Amino acid sequence: MKLTKKIVSLALAAAMTAGMVSGCGGGSSSKTPGSEAAGAEASSEVAGSEAAGSEAAGGEGKQEEPAGEPREGGSLTIAIPQVHNTFFMPQSTTTSDRFGAQPVLESLGRADEEGNYYPWLAEEFITDPDKLTFTIKLREGVNFTDGSPCDAEAVAWNIQQYIDNGKASEIGTPKEIRVVDDLTVEIQYDQWANNWDNVIGDIYICSKEAYEKNGEEWCKTNAVGTGPFLLESFVMDNKITYVKNEDYRIEGQPYLDSLEIDMITDTNTMMSALLNKEVGVAMKFENDAIINSIKTAGFESVGRKNANVADIKHIIWNSKSDKHPMGDLKVRQAIMHAIQWDDVAKALSGGLGEATPLFCTKDSWAYAPDAEFYEYDLELAKKLLAEAGYPDGFETTIYTKAIDNDTATAFQAILAQIGIKAEINTLDSSALAAMQKEDDIDGFIANRGASKMDFTNNYIRLYSSEGIKNHGIMLRPAEFEDPLFAARAAKTLDEKKENLQKAAKALVQDYVMITPLAVVYYESFAVPGLEDSGIYDVSLEQWTPEAVHWTK
Repeated sequence: MKLTKKIVSLALAAAMTAGMVSGCGGGSSSKTPGSEAAGAEASSEVAGSEAAGSEAAGGEGKQEEPAGEPREGGSLTIAIPQVHNTFFMPQSTTTSDRFGAQPVLESLGRADEEGNYYPWLAEEFITDPDKLTFTIKLREGVNFTDGSPCDAEAVAWNIQQYIDNGKASEIGTPKEIRVVDDLTVEIQYDQWANNWDNVIGDIYICSKEAYEKNGEEWCKTNAVGTGPFLLESFVMDNKITYVKNEDYRIEGQPYLDSLEIDMITDTNTMMSALLNKEVGVAMKFENDAIINSIKTAGFESVGRKNANVADIKHIIWNSKSDKHPMGDLKVRQAIMHAIQWDDVAKALSGGLGEATPLFCTKDSWAYAPDAEFYEYDLELAKKLLAEAGYPDGFETTIYTKAIDNDTATAFQAILAQIGIKAEINTLDSSALAAMQKEDDIDGFIANRGASKMDFTNNYIRLYSSEGIKNHGIMLRPAEFEDPLFAARAAKTLDEKKENLQKAAKALVQDYVMITPLAVVYYESFAVPGLEDSGIYDVSLEQWTPEAVHWTK
């Protein structure tokens, strides 16, 4: 088909992008791997895991020896295809910010390979559903690199910053945060949820003293944390440089003397830097031809083709408009009937991805087995358009970022088949973010993280009325939000899955609030001799900067 060939040629020339993932956890008590009870009872009911924390997950206890004997010292440069915007994490909305912050700022928890959270900077998480409380037990003797203590007061302050910056829903919407003693923080909720350890574990902790001394603006480009590295310099849109924290709490780590993250948004430039060994790691290649070329050149994959390292390319429609064509469900259904799902997905992913009838991957908890693709039927699509009052189509505008132009161009070609003439308006990230909150647009392109785990947090954060994104153009029917919030409150895994699948179907199948075009899988590559980066072991942003090393 001409459409498919056009999309293929465009997709192969396009640079690809990234997204966010999150997992699920719960349970009564979990401790750091290597402690007395390494997550022994965590997440047994809801998360479906008998042990949320294991030694292999990487705590302060004894870690598994890597394939090669670690070499002390050396430096590493990592190339990423996005820009890092801020180190003040309560205001961050991107995976690149979280990736770039981790050498300096540690999170309270980390996720294991099953997506279950265990304590990291914290020592123990305790859930009490009856009293609706989540308790954080902190490690004794941990200090920020400015000498101030990482104690309960500092952690409670950090949690409050997330709330003050509009992220209450991302951390479970706490009712009260209470400092119990020097090493204990208690969080009170209005209702029980099964993801407390997940959302609180994902909070990154910075020095309260540094913030009070230097101010918020300073904290956006500087960072004082407890991590394995110190921030030496940050050049916006260019690079971040770190040096070893000699006083890091884990003995013998970090191995590296220095670390650098280079922001290289052009795929070909990043590939060239890797092949010439100008960088030690290059991240997030999604084009099959490029990936095969890198493998042929002898570079080692540090990412795997799995649902934990994927994005979903999609468009978000103005589904609640009463003055735009996209506000009519029949129009949105007509567009769904104009898509050759498999062909478009393969074209947009360089042959490496797949189509999905829902906003999730096929092995996600949110995937409903009975979900079906809209049949490709141009005559039916045109009939639905006519019934909506647009027999001759109409003109519209698709908003996008430059990195997502391939997806926008694909939608443009799809719409043209049924008489809809779409103009593409390319904006920078801040302008598009502002546009997303308006109600006077037809739709915009997004590219966000997929997960084989629990998608409850993703849906709430991205698309619910509680979400930080809180797109002004989105319809939020009860058929979507009621089961979504029921999934968050579910006491059993079966109940959680059932409700999450209902929400997933309402989002795409029933109300077509978004249209997913492709699940895009990533591969990252490293120069031989690099071990234990942790990149892509769990998610798009979590890694292990303290453990990465060169081998002897």
